[in-house]
Amino acid sequence: MPRFSADQITNDLRKILLVQADHLANMANEAIAEQFIGFELEEDDGNYVEVDPARIDLNRFRVTLLLESCYEYAVNPSVLNRHDASCVQDLQGFVLGIPEAAFDGEIYPFLTDKGVCQTVAELSLARFKLDNGDHLSSREVALLANITEGAVRNALADKSDSGLRAEPNTKNPIMIGNAEALRWLMGRRSFVPTPKSFDDDRYIAERVLKSRSSREIGEILARLSSLRFGSSEEISRELGWDEDTFDAWCAGLQEFNEAKAVQLAKALGIDVPLFVGKVRETTLRRDLSVQEEGVQ
Repeated sequence: MPRFSADQITNDLRKILLVQADHLANMANEAIAEQFIGFELEEDDGNYVEVDPARIDLNRFRVTLLLESCYEYAVNPSVLNRHDASCVQDLQGFVLGIPEAAFDGEIYPFLTDKGVCQTVAELSLARFKLDNGDHLSSREVALLANITEGAVRNALADKSDSGLRAEPNTKNPIMIGNAEALRWLMGRRSFVPTPKSFDDDRYIAERVLKSRSSREIGEILARLSSLRFGSSEEISRELGWDEDTFDAWCAGLQEFNEAKAVQLAKALGIDVPLFVGKVRETTLRRDLSVQEEGVQ
């Protein structure tokens, strides 16, 4: 079962929003639909589903960030993107509110196995269930393992030690106990376990490596320091810094200081050479951008 690109997720979302705009226009009025979607139809547009989805400004919709956040939580689990129940539940609510069919009876693909947003919602719920001790369905196990449901059914039929055991007396759907699901998933190469500590969190290094600005580095520092130390006051005391100095690093406004970068990386459990090199790079990018703006 393939993972999705950012474009696949946003393209599916745009089409869903256009469908919702048409339903609002039909069930309420065009003014409400325009207020919702952010633009009015032109004379030759017909319905909203017929216009270019790129016309939608996704920054207007909270669900855009919700989808991105839940997808990262489900696919790249980390101490940086752990969720409480509200994010997962809110995405479930969004998916349940998607119209199933057009007014002419045509069935939309959004709530089928081909629906990208639907699958993201299912995957994030599966991750949440696994992290919180709940039973999982065979489809949820398949999503977490990034394999087909057929492969999970084969595992359920396998009576050897490598097979998967269903909970007794469960049918339609067959349910798998939490401990059993985790045991079996840990043997799947494509499964990414949720890290229990900073030390086994591979996503932190990936986030640092992919950062392109001092602001992004600062956001990582702020999140990690909050999780590990609880407050900027506590980590400042640990580092022997004043709070203003640490806050400047979190805001991406610090001057590059190799000794301080090494100290921060060690305190937060980040790979030291990776972190110091990335701080040097992003600080230089920021300073060069400021210089170029000054010249203009």
